[in-house]
Amino acid sequence: MRVAASFSSRFLSRALPFAALLLAGQLAGAQAPPAAIPCNSEKGPCPGADTPTESSGLKVREIHIFTRDIFDPDKPGENRALFRLADRLHRTTRPQVIERQLLLRPGDEFSAARVAESERLLRKNRYLYDAEIRPVPVGEGQVDLEVDTRDVWSLKGGLGLKRSGGANTLHFEIQDANFLGLGKQLTVSHVKNVDRTAELLQYEDSNVWGTRGRLDLAYSKNSDGRTSAFSLERPFYSLDTRWGAGFATNLDDRVDPLYRNGHVFERFRHQEDFFEAYLGRSPGLADGKTHRFRAGFTYERDRFGRGSGFADPEILPADRTLSYPWVSFEYVEDGYFKEKDLDRINRTEDLNIGREVHFRLGWSSKAVGATLDRAIVQTAGSLGWRPGPRQLLLTSFHGGTRLGGNGADDMLVGGSFRYFARDFGDQLFVVSLGYDLAHQLDAENQLLLGGDTGLRGYPLRYLEGDRRLLLTVEQRFYSDRELFHLLHAGAALFFDAGSAWFEDGEGRVAARRKLYKDVGLGLRIGPSRSSRASMVHFDVAFPLDGGSSIRRVQWLVSTSETF
Repeated sequence: MRVAASFSSRFLSRALPFAALLLAGQLAGAQAPPAAIPCNSEKGPCPGADTPTESSGLKVREIHIFTRDIFDPDKPGENRALFRLADRLHRTTRPQVIERQLLLRPGDEFSAARVAESERLLRKNRYLYDAEIRPVPVGEGQVDLEVDTRDVWSLKGGLGLKRSGGANTLHFEIQDANFLGLGKQLTVSHVKNVDRTAELLQYEDSNVWGTRGRLDLAYSKNSDGRTSAFSLERPFYSLDTRWGAGFATNLDDRVDPLYRNGHVFERFRHQEDFFEAYLGRSPGLADGKTHRFRAGFTYERDRFGRGSGFADPEILPADRTLSYPWVSFEYVEDGYFKEKDLDRINRTEDLNIGREVHFRLGWSSKAVGATLDRAIVQTAGSLGWRPGPRQLLLTSFHGGTRLGGNGADDMLVGGSFRYFARDFGDQLFVVSLGYDLAHQLDAENQLLLGGDTGLRGYPLRYLEGDRRLLLTVEQRFYSDRELFHLLHAGAALFFDAGSAWFEDGEGRVAARRKLYKDVGLGLRIGPSRSSRASMVHFDVAFPLDGGSSIRRVQWLVSTSETF
């Protein structure tokens, strides 16, 4: 433990001063906020100009839904034959699909908070580019709501190639994220990656029969087995939701690989059966805070054996069954605000800097079919704040373990720190630091680090350990121009530094305590009219450490929901 602590200290003393120097420069040079964009009163009432408030006592009279198509022929450059054809072929979202997701109805008392939260709920839909709700006072103590949404192209199909850490992933997919304008999603895909080849059929419905219910059905036939999943849930869809319930089951049969130095050294068959059900209650939103209580039951059975076509494994986890009732508590503060050009390009992002805490406790017992008597503990949380008008800090933590007579096993805890600062006008400087600690992980689980998990200059799954540390310093550049009325572009310069290493019970480092670093640059392409907000990443990274087996240039092509 002393040696690991020494290594961590050396890491912090070598890598973090560089980040701290840059961070200090950002703190010292933070600029004043840019001037507000002039308000166009033709689009509705301007902020601060007779805008209804929580205490106005107004009633909602009518709700007007404006579902706009992908392209607007009244805008310069969008009145083209190809764009008009796309609009004709695309089924615009039906107004009732939008209206069912709103938290206000005609006759309700007006609430600015519910208007803002309704916008957030709409923006979660992949088939909408953005959503805006404008309250318009109409006299006699009443207000109308104008709901303005813009569709994106929801039917997608084609080939995709991803390369990270020296490995390729081939992807073919046909997906409609807004089937017939009903907000339902259908997916058929074929994926070939380093682990397996998979053929997937999936259906998702976030408003079953016009209710708040969510349905997810999936079946995947894989080269090493198959997976089937079913879930039906009435979630806590808003901060003021008073009850929730859910049921989920998953059957998975696959071959799990174990990695060492970026190469597979062991494979075994893993059959996993999962079932969970819960009921939840909440007193609702009060003083900007909400509390949620859940009670449920979980059944997990894991069986292991030799994979077909593979030799008998030298490392084979023991079969186990966890069967346990549980209770959970969740606390959420309403600290939501809107941002752009943070983790996405020119898209509205909803962030919460209020405190969020989740804690779950269960007891697995042989009396209810388990093979282990264990306490099951899971926790997570997040918190953010603004040191200045153009700066943002986001922190998070997570943890989970099983507790028994021999202490903790399958324990994984960690946390992250992310700092954002506007510079060079409205560009973005980002520092991200994450740390994970594992103890007595189940044999099929590994704590890995490589080109596919943030250390971009090295092979995928290159480092393994029970400690993991990763620092990323990135300068992001965004363009406000829309290329060909279809794409938004961005770029990044980055520096990564990290390691994963083992520590045995006597405090001796067992493997790989070296710090690995890389530098690189990348291009980001984000679709402005597509249902998938994912960006295409083109990165070239140069490793600064490692032996002769590491290629001096790593090329990475991937897609990600974030920058």
